[in-house]
Amino acid sequence: MNKNTLGPLAVVLVGVAAFATMLAFAEQPTSCPCNTSSNPWYPCLQNPCPMQTLTMTSYQIKTPTNFTLNLMNPGNAGIALIAYYVKDSSGNQYANSNWSGPTIAPGAAISIDIFIDGRAFTFHTGMYYTVSIVTSNRYYTFTIS
Repeated sequence: MNKNTLGPLAVVLVGVAAFATMLAFAEQPTSCPCNTSSNPWYPCLQNPCPMQTLTMTSYQIKTPTNFTLNLMNPGNAGIALIAYYVKDSSGNQYANSNWSGPTIAPGAAISIDIFIDGRAFTFHTGMYYTVSIVTSNRYYTFTIS
């Protein structure tokens, strides 16, 4: 190896070793973030990592201001619902940000009633609506027609 490349190579190796040491001794989070896109430096510390997923299995428009949404939690962690937003195809929106929705247990399916006040819009069959269900750390968006 050439004397001129040995110095820079040593600097690079020392830098890589210092960086690896900082990562190894960095403070680990106490809860499982499991969202590697928001924090790629920490792997999930719980095994298995809690998976939060919410799927819509069906819905039914009951009245012009109410529909039932049937949801399933196929994940392995409970999901607490805390707010919902409904938007019609024209962009009119109803927000219920003070909603104390249910918590859906892992593997459970539930039916929830979504109410709007009917001022901005009402539900009509044949129209499209976007429903956003908010949990403590995610938005789940579903389209109904």
